[in-house]
This record gives sequence, structure tokens and C-alpha cells, in this order.
Amino acid sequence: MMMNETNKQPISVDCILVCLYFTALPLTVVTTPWGSLLKLISIPIAVILGARLLLGRCHFTLNYIHFTYTVYILYTVALLLMYRNESSVTITKDMALGLLMLIMISVRIYNEREREWMETAWIIVGVVCVIAALTSTESLSKTESRAVIRIFGFEEDQNHFCAYFIMAMLVSIKRILQRRKFYPLYILLIILSFYSIFKTGSRGGLIGVLAGIFVYILLGMKNIKSRIAITIVGVLVGVAVITVVFPNLPEDVRERYSVESVMESGGTGRFEIWGYLLNYTARSSGRMIHGSGVFSSNEILSKAGFLNGVAHNAYIQVLSDEGIIGLFLFLTVIAACLIRTVGRQTLYVCAFISLLAFSMSLTFYVFKPYLNIMMMCAMTFEKDLPENVLRTTQRGDQNNV
Repeated sequence: MMMNETNKQPISVDCILVCLYFTALPLTVVTTPWGSLLKLISIPIAVILGARLLLGRCHFTLNYIHFTYTVYILYTVALLLMYRNESSVTITKDMALGLLMLIMISVRIYNEREREWMETAWIIVGVVCVIAALTSTESLSKTESRAVIRIFGFEEDQNHFCAYFIMAMLVSIKRILQRRKFYPLYILLIILSFYSIFKTGSRGGLIGVLAGIFVYILLGMKNIKSRIAITIVGVLVGVAVITVVFPNLPEDVRERYSVESVMESGGTGRFEIWGYLLNYTARSSGRMIHGSGVFSSNEILSKAGFLNGVAHNAYIQVLSDEGIIGLFLFLTVIAACLIRTVGRQTLYVCAFISLLAFSMSLTFYVFKPYLNIMMMCAMTFEKDLPENVLRTTQRGDQNNV
């Protein structure tokens, strides 16, 4: 579809609300007396989207991402019958709300111009996060110079913060390859994003973002010119990072990225946590089948003397909390996201692969980048619909005029 034709396509109220929801992603950590600020924004958006859906104001379609994720959430809710405390109830409620948002946002059929708006919303997220990183002058401690990232005064986890850059950087690369207007600004955004990631000292964050970019370069380059262009951009960014960004980081932050540092710290204690939870779960056939309950790892690890209450690994966390059944359902959701986007939405499948790299150091229950990128994988765009379905949709639009 030509760009001038795309510019003529209408922007729905639904798309505007979705863009608002995506740009509010960094507000996850901002808390109010009534819960997180993102949750307060999410609830009215879900209500409006739901009302428009019920009133027939939009065309919609369901797919197997909706089905598999619904089954997984229902199983998680059922586990409250076995293990129930304040934390498990809160997390399960948030997961259910996340499912509602995923369905309300991704069942609609969007046009190409609306896709552009959503991807621009992710660029805004990247810009906001870069500003937050550049204005953060506080160090983690006197002995550790990693930056403390604050959003409106509220501290954000360094690993979580790095995941906010996934979509922004991939969309930037896409627009650089398309030689969009002001494309040098996208190159600048990528460089500043890498600086922000380095500043946090998050090794898992750096690996996660690089994994998505690497796969996008392999899958997204359709011709020689694109490969040459991204190679040139990659060299320029690499030189800027090595000669300007990295030397300006504190010495102890630079040392964190060495292989020796990772092995010496055991992944900052993660290897020991993984081993303990796997061994604890394997000692009981019941725990292996259905797990110990959502967020039961907090109690398990606390009794064992660990300071961390989570596995810092999505797969081990799910196995410990929800057993083989839960892990199978979780992996089914992942498979559905990958299968649906491969060959159709290269950028989104690469973003999800980036999340899979993040999953080796993060827990995904209520991890907003995981949920929001999964929404992008579950979305349906007119361009991807079979021609006969598209004609039916367009005919319905004309009947509603």
C-alpha cells in the first residue's frame, strides 16, 4: 500500500486509546493511594474499548493467542484454591486485568495508518525513557555506580527499565531502513538508548535488546541495499558506543559487562536461586505437576535464607509456582505468539524474541513490556487479512456510513 493511501486511512478512537495506553508504559512504577498510575489509566481505557466493542463500533477477530493466554490465566486463577495469600491474590488479579486489556486491545482490526501511530507511541516511550536515564544522577550505592532510574520520583528496576527500549529501538531501525524523514534522529535515539541501558549496568537488559536487534537484522533485511544500510548504521552506532558511550561510564559499571564479572558473581546470585528452586520443586511429585502456588517462591526462598523472593527466570518461576502444567501452558502462549507473527510481522516476532532473552533474568507474571508486546503479536491488521475478509469488512464500513 502506498504511503499517500495510508495517510488517508481514518484513525479510530480505539487506536488513540491504545496509543495512550502504550505511551503510559513507563508509569508502571508510579504508585498512587489507589494503585499504580498505569492501572488507573488502564481501567477507563478498558471500559471504553469494551463499550465500543459491545455497541458494534468496530470490527473484531479472535485468534489462538487469545485462546491460549485465556486458558493459562484460568489455570493460574484455579491455583488460588491451593495456595492463597495477599501477594498471590494481587498478582493473579493483575494477570486477569492484563488478559482483559490484551483482549480489548488486540481483538480489533486496525489499518496501516493506525499501526504507524502505535509504533510512534513506542518511539515516544523510548524518548521518555532516555530522558529519564539522562536526568538520573543518583547511584545505586557508594560502592556501586549503577544509575538509579526514577520516573516521577519513583524508582524503577534496572532490568525492567531496559525492556522499555525493545520496541522503540526496533521501530527506529525499521524507519531508518525506510529512509523516513529525519531518520538521523532515529540513529541518535538508538545511541542514547544504548547509553541508557549501559548506565543501568543491566547485563540481562543489554543481552535482551541485542538479541531482538540481531534477529531483526537476519529476518528483516529483504535486499542487499537494506543489508548495506543497516551494516553502515550498525558500524556508526558501534563506533559511537565504543568510543563515546562506554568510556564515559563509571569503571565498576564497565567491569560488570565482562565475562569474568558474570562468572564471579554467579549472575548476581541467580544461578544459586535457580538451582535451589529446581531442586526444591523436583523433591515432590505434587510440586512438579501443579507447583507450589503463584508467588510461593517468596516464602520458599525466604525460609532458605535468600534475600530475593523471585527466581529471576520466567521458566523456573512458572515451574516452581505452577508446575509442569503451568509451564506447558506458558510455553504454549509463547509458541502461539511466535507462530502467529513469523512471516507476517517480522518486527513484532523479533521484539518477542528479545523478551525471551529477557526471560532468563526476569519474571513475567505482570511484566508490562511482556504483555504489551504480546498485544502487538495478537493484533490483526487489514493488510494481513485474506482479501475476501477485507472486502467484507470494507462493505460493512460502507453500510455503517
